[in-house]
Amino acid sequence: MVKQELDILKVVAENPLTSQRMIAEKTGVSLGQVNFLMKKCVKKGLIKIEGQTPKSLRYNLTPKGMAEKAERTLQYIKVSYAAVKKLSSRISELGQMYKDRGHIIYLAGKQDEMMEICILALNDAHIGYQVGIPADNVKNAVLFYWEPEMVDQYESYTCVNILAEE
Repeated sequence: MVKQELDILKVVAENPLTSQRMIAEKTGVSLGQVNFLMKKCVKKGLIKIEGQTPKSLRYNLTPKGMAEKAERTLQYIKVSYAAVKKLSSRISELGQMYKDRGHIIYLAGKQDEMMEICILALNDAHIGYQVGIPADNVKNAVLFYWEPEMVDQYESYTCVNILAEE
């Protein structure tokens, strides 16, 4: 099943009275592609269409469709969790390495999910850090960043992209 099909199943599960046009708007998939994928989902037995006219159409997830949606959602959660665990481990290892070298770690980036992952990983590893950009007189600073534009702004510091594989 492609991601677009899963997106369609989610929208249909939320509102069986939705139109294909609304599905297209919510998923970012073209109307023609939604129509094609809906037919494909019906053939696979994931969706049942009820109603006589376009105004009275109702899309219902079949038990097979519900199971497929649940399975795909679970797979997404598992993959996401594994990625977060791997990233947290990387942040902890980098943090420990720079801490052992006598650096002060600064988290430079937006207050977003990546910042939260950094904070959780460093806290779990009992590694101190600062949020923001160091003052000009801080010589042993290392900036952990995840937004590519950050490195260009702060070339005078050691900058470590936590998302880069090394």
